[in-house]
Amino acid sequence: MIKLFQVFAVWITIFLPAHLFGQEKDTIVTSKNLGKVIIMVVPFSPQMIDANGDQFICAKSDINAGQFSDMVRTSFTLALMENLNEYYDVVEPKDNLADQNSDISVLYQIFRYKTLHRKLKSYVKGYPNFSLWQKIGPAYLRWGSDCVNDQKQKPERNNHKFDKAEIIKGKDSIYSSIMNFHDASYTLIITDFEMTTRFKTCLDLQSNVFQRDFYVHYSLLNYDGKYLSGGVVGTTYQSSTNDIKKIIDHNFSLLSGLIVANIRNKIPSQ
Repeated sequence: MIKLFQVFAVWITIFLPAHLFGQEKDTIVTSKNLGKVIIMVVPFSPQMIDANGDQFICAKSDINAGQFSDMVRTSFTLALMENLNEYYDVVEPKDNLADQNSDISVLYQIFRYKTLHRKLKSYVKGYPNFSLWQKIGPAYLRWGSDCVNDQKQKPERNNHKFDKAEIIKGKDSIYSSIMNFHDASYTLIITDFEMTTRFKTCLDLQSNVFQRDFYVHYSLLNYDGKYLSGGVVGTTYQSSTNDIKKIIDHNFSLLSGLIVANIRNKIPSQ
């Protein structure tokens, strides 16, 4: 009798819960309800690159302006994803711009950019210290000018233009469906890429001595499309090279690392 009761108790334990709860709807397992952080990285739109002095790089690297833009866009996205991947899972929409209905094309259509002016989030100085003569002398001794266009080009760090990404009103459901498809918790969108090329003198231009300022704009949005953080990071890179690969290797991991450092306190650790 005891054995029969034990068998019955085992049957109740195993089969009854399955029978009682088998009629419930399946739970959809997503990053949101698991608390897992997945960041969707959106590259900057091909129209959102402002690069002067790229003709010197193109000539040296045997590429045209379109190829330069593509290399910058692809390489920076890769560097950013690699830096993010140290802390989070990362996804990227398929980069199919030829298809107007692709996720990347639709994302560009539902975002608008609001121009603000802010202090840089982070800046890395990549040029030698000024000499005493440069410090006490006129500004062109420190920063020079573009002797081609005769424009002063001192790096603007305290009141820099910032292109902030926002979802167009009424497009929230489209954004949500894309987030669900990619199982993403956050979106990190690069909104603008700037490169300014500066020469101290025309002799520097002839001798290939350049200072290049790089600025990258970014916006972080949550699953619901709420803006969480954003800004501009920058660096000034002094060199005598116009080799696109060397420029990318020296600067893009640095700049993307600055972005990751700035957003980590906005995203829970995994």
